[in-house]
Amino acid sequence: MPLRDLPTESKAAAALLRTEELEHRRTLRRTQWQSAALGCLIVAATLAVLIPGSASTGCYLWRATTQPVSGRGAALAVPVTVLALLLADRLCADRIWLRPQVRGWGAVALVVVTGTAWVGLATQGRTGCSTSPAVIGVVVCGALASSIAAFWATRSPAPPALLAAPSDVTENSSGEPLDQTELRAAFLRLSPVAENSADLRTTIEPILTGTLAALLLASTVLPWRDLLDPVALGPTGSEAGVARVQLWEIPSAEAWAVVLAVTALATLCAAVATLIVPKPAHLVLRVSAVATGAVVVAGILSALAQLPPRLSDGVGYRVGVGAWLALAFGVLLLALGVTATAFSVRRRAPGWSLRLVLVAVTGLVAVAAGLFVPAAAAPEYRPVVAAGAPHRLLDLQGGQMVDRLGMRVAIGTSDPLDSIAGTLDGTPGQWLLGRTGSEGSTLFEYRDGVALPRVALSHGVTPPALLGVTDNRMVLLAGGPGNRPWAVLSVPLTLVAADISLSHKNADGSYYVTPDVDVLATGQGPALTHRNADRSVVIWGSTSTWQIPANEFRRGMVLKDYLVDPGPGGPGNEVSTGPDGTTAWRTGQTGLALLRPGGVPQQLTGVAPAGCLLSKDAASSSLTVEAFAVDVRGNLWLGGSSPTSVITPDGVLREVPAGPAGVDSIEARPDGSVLLGVSPGGGDQILEITDAADSAGSYPAAPEPAARCDRRKPADGNTQYRATVLPTVQPAEPSVTAEGQPGKAIPGTGMQLGLDAHGKLIRLRVPNAAHAWAPDGLGGVWWTVASRSNPSAEVAVHWTAAGAEAVRDPRPVAPNQRGEFAAAAGGRLVTAISGQFYNFYGPGPQVNRIQLKGALKQDGLVQLGSGDAAMVLGERLVHVSHDGKATTLLGGATSGWPITATGVAADQWTTDGNWFAGPDGKLWGYDGSHLVRVDGPGKVTVIAGPAQGVPQAADQVTVIGKSLYFELGTDVVRLEPTR
Repeated sequence: MPLRDLPTESKAAAALLRTEELEHRRTLRRTQWQSAALGCLIVAATLAVLIPGSASTGCYLWRATTQPVSGRGAALAVPVTVLALLLADRLCADRIWLRPQVRGWGAVALVVVTGTAWVGLATQGRTGCSTSPAVIGVVVCGALASSIAAFWATRSPAPPALLAAPSDVTENSSGEPLDQTELRAAFLRLSPVAENSADLRTTIEPILTGTLAALLLASTVLPWRDLLDPVALGPTGSEAGVARVQLWEIPSAEAWAVVLAVTALATLCAAVATLIVPKPAHLVLRVSAVATGAVVVAGILSALAQLPPRLSDGVGYRVGVGAWLALAFGVLLLALGVTATAFSVRRRAPGWSLRLVLVAVTGLVAVAAGLFVPAAAAPEYRPVVAAGAPHRLLDLQGGQMVDRLGMRVAIGTSDPLDSIAGTLDGTPGQWLLGRTGSEGSTLFEYRDGVALPRVALSHGVTPPALLGVTDNRMVLLAGGPGNRPWAVLSVPLTLVAADISLSHKNADGSYYVTPDVDVLATGQGPALTHRNADRSVVIWGSTSTWQIPANEFRRGMVLKDYLVDPGPGGPGNEVSTGPDGTTAWRTGQTGLALLRPGGVPQQLTGVAPAGCLLSKDAASSSLTVEAFAVDVRGNLWLGGSSPTSVITPDGVLREVPAGPAGVDSIEARPDGSVLLGVSPGGGDQILEITDAADSAGSYPAAPEPAARCDRRKPADGNTQYRATVLPTVQPAEPSVTAEGQPGKAIPGTGMQLGLDAHGKLIRLRVPNAAHAWAPDGLGGVWWTVASRSNPSAEVAVHWTAAGAEAVRDPRPVAPNQRGEFAAAAGGRLVTAISGQFYNFYGPGPQVNRIQLKGALKQDGLVQLGSGDAAMVLGERLVHVSHDGKATTLLGGATSGWPITATGVAADQWTTDGNWFAGPDGKLWGYDGSHLVRVDGPGKVTVIAGPAQGVPQAADQVTVIGKSLYFELGTDVVRLEPTR
């Protein structure tokens, strides 16, 4: 070819190349049938997700549920992913080598998204999900889109024929050389074909490895652990679903999940890098694939697949679909990496020994990480136990426990010991009652640090008290707050849920409960309970106490067969007994008594002066006992606002080392341990002293009591009394209105002892409108009330068995002034009105008002028979005449001596106790052990003490005629002089 033709030939070749490039681009950008099909699938998948299906399908895509549901986001991600694939394909239309890879990776993404959506929706545990239009639409559209994208990735526009057809070639065509233009055109058409063939061979391994790594990452958001609870196993379990946990929600596998995610992400990045720079990145790809596969396989098989055995009814945990998919992907990654390395070693490719060493070392390190980093469950809580010292029985944080597998159990009863119980017959086993709603709880079986749900309870506002489990049934006390009904129920553990709210009654008058629930006993509230060390359960209500052996809870039991009365004040109060017969019971609001076999009752609390420190004699200590229990060796454990202490059989009070204050409840167990229920910082906590019964005697004894507190030698009086515990005193209502007119008044909660028309002792219900009330010492009752006709005036009503009389206060009373305290003696009444004013009523219609400075103590007002009054102002006992003249009788010290103490100045005596007008109309006092009479300033006479029959730690003293009535709990003890 002449040299002069070269520029012309070069221009022609460039024009030919440009023409071919433009023609090829037009061919590539031409819309194909795959694009149109994918567009139709976008519309179909969007409609399938967004258009709500029938509610009867039971498959929830967008509706809120109480069960963990995954895949909802992925359901809408299917059409979004298809749309993204179409856009990416159009953007890289000019890059011939990149376009098949975009389509291939798009097909992989569609498979991952569609599979995630199907697993998250169709495996919710609801059979309706498999037939839901939404799920069918998502799965079908996603599968079709994945297939079309995969087919699209293997197809490229067919290049035009490089040479003429054989029929068009002449015999001597071989002798005709191709010109330069034809050679360049042929080279242009053959280059992409050769490149595509080479790329296809070199991209199979990174595409497969990257796909598996991406699928492995996606599997971490699927359920890795399923909890089969009674609801899921019940009659409607197929529609109820199961509780699921993702890998990231398993506390014991958090570190391993991070390792898994890092290695899988590294493998995915290495796969992408291999497609760009094949040779340097191949080694990294194989090493990361082996590491990912090894850490996944070792971790799942050694830890995450190791779950505690299920219960006999199927309740328990199982490995979720996410873990099984991850295990499969891990095995494939491991096999792919090992196989590629083996082929490289077999071909003796350059650097094969280095590849083999790196893969082997990385695999061993990954296996070690999979064996030692994850754990099947969190370590079981094991408290640090010291001999004789309390420790936390459960790892409660703010009243909530998290078990080894992440189950949360919230203590929801007012007494934390009501939420934990063992078997009633003593066989191994422990159960927890966890609050799962404002009006619901769930019984959990707790073993080896794992809490498994058994029965869901619907109980209303008040949670039940768990008594124990026997014969595959749980026994509990339901209801009982205030005046509400209560029942002892036996609920089978085979039930899914039970209604024990006692809010409805059947036609026969019995309480409605779920079928198969046995009602063992019923009563009217209030009702409380605790368990004893002798395997008995004590239930106490308003006027009765029952002690039921653990093996007696059965159908047909009669409550009256189990009534107990250990002593005065015992009925209707808490009682605790030990196997040796030691019995302790509460005698009233502040009193606690103890009776040992062959002994006499001992009063332990309610008799010491205020401010006495803890001493070896309990009666000489100012103890506030909120809870108590007798253990298997006869030790009496005491808890409350005072430090936790124990009284051993030798009668010595000993303080528990490191014992907490503020104990709400105590339970002595048959194995010799003692449980303490406390609420530090507002959160419930259960403490245990494992060797309590054996360690009690080794605790250091408290010091000797101070001289002013010593109550071991009570004083004797000069009058002998006869004490009689009366039968139950029945309540009665006055037959007059609140203002003393014939009719009926609305009764209130306050009661006062009095005599009816037949001279019988009654508890008179004081009208609800009464401001203050007091007995008159003769069987009648005074009360004050605002006048309905003139609200600014106060009316005093004197009720007796013969009728009622009203005395009107002529002076107005300010709206913020009302009678706060009252005292009466016969036809006289004195009331304390806020603002240091006092009204004296009687005799007859006379009303006199005086003002006296000083803070009146509660119940520190006395009306004397002479018409004068006595008041406790501050720490002084003062005699006040009806004209307002005040004379100090005794007292003045904040922490004074008992009034029976001799050799003490009058201003050192304490004024604590009850003050009242005695049978002789003079000022009498009761300090919890003795009756005294104040004869004048600094003059006190001891009338009687415990040796003369005076009850101890009584709540209230009422004088009627010559007799004194002491109220201890629901009991009334009458004290009459023998001469």
